[in-house]
Amino acid sequence: MVIGCSLMAPAQSASSSPDSVSPKPAFATNADLLSQQPSTANEAPTSALQELEVNRPPAPPVEVRTLKVGTNGIAPLVFLNEVPGSLPYGYSIDLWNAIADELNVTTEWVRYDSAKALLDGLSKGEVELAVAGLSITAAREANGYDFSQPYYESGLQLMVRNNGQTVLQIWQRRLFNHQVANALVLVTLSSMVVGSLIWLVEHRHNENFSSNPIQGVGQGMWFAVVTLGTFGYGDVTPVKLPGRLLACTWMGISFFIVADFIASMTVLQLNEASTSLEQLKGEKVGIVGGTTAENFLRSQPVLPTTFEALDDATAALAAGKISGIVRDYPNLYHLVSTTSEFRLAGDRLSSEDYGMAVAEGQSPELLEAVNRELISLQEQGYLTTLQTKWFGHEAQ
Repeated sequence: MVIGCSLMAPAQSASSSPDSVSPKPAFATNADLLSQQPSTANEAPTSALQELEVNRPPAPPVEVRTLKVGTNGIAPLVFLNEVPGSLPYGYSIDLWNAIADELNVTTEWVRYDSAKALLDGLSKGEVELAVAGLSITAAREANGYDFSQPYYESGLQLMVRNNGQTVLQIWQRRLFNHQVANALVLVTLSSMVVGSLIWLVEHRHNENFSSNPIQGVGQGMWFAVVTLGTFGYGDVTPVKLPGRLLACTWMGISFFIVADFIASMTVLQLNEASTSLEQLKGEKVGIVGGTTAENFLRSQPVLPTTFEALDDATAALAAGKISGIVRDYPNLYHLVSTTSEFRLAGDRLSSEDYGMAVAEGQSPELLEAVNRELISLQEQGYLTTLQTKWFGHEAQ
């Protein structure tokens, strides 16, 4: 045996030579034995170790698996470049690439035109994993898909036209509308009633009120208006107890009238900044076919209009053929950040989470590995880094 020969040969300790290399841990026991033997030759131990290194079986190569992964465009989670041979990129793509590196797999990307086509391809076995902007829903779980841990909190959002208007147009809309008209009618009618009552109880003994009914009622209305506005001039005032009691009652009522007017103007301004599906009742609202928005709008008081792609829906919205679009929040958030033609209206309509998908029961080991890496990346803060990169903010 090689080791036995080396033990019998007289040699110096291997550690005594400045050019000697420390043996690997797998052979530490042999090296220790060699270093304990008295020897004067320097070559024997080194030759023995070299023979051991040569005779040791080579380490098996690390297996790299190629995985077919399907995706579809939904900015900024997935951007699909039209250049032949180009790779997809975006939030979800960056996340999957980080997972793939840890799992030691290479990715063969398969592109689809829509989320529906992507899920169909997954169920047919065309791809092993789907990575895009897929909402985790009970319906999809029941229809043969298993999802990973959620990695982004999304939801449906309403987008409408951002109608640019001049200052004059804005004030015209604020002044000439039914809220302002109702307030003006209320002030006019109540002032006429109070003015008439003041004139009736004051004109016989108060020289500030004319005995002529038209002039007297006019003076009474002036008193009612200046009292309502809390800027009374004191030129027309009641002097008898009935008139003063009436004036006090009117002062109390005027607070509610002014408050109602202010509230109507506030509601008007809020409506300008926010549009809801209730306000679009009976109007056409665009959706992309095969998305979760399709099911959501069935319970809303609007007329859903289905389009094959978001580009078709935005073109219809810009042309005024529809009143709004309901789509995933991150997709619309990215869109309005690149153009001033549209704006997001109100808060999110629903809460949904994105996940990666596999066909039900087909790849449990893969799904388990993906979940493990997702949790690890989340603990490391990688998801927050991605959100800042692609959205400019942390998760909301």
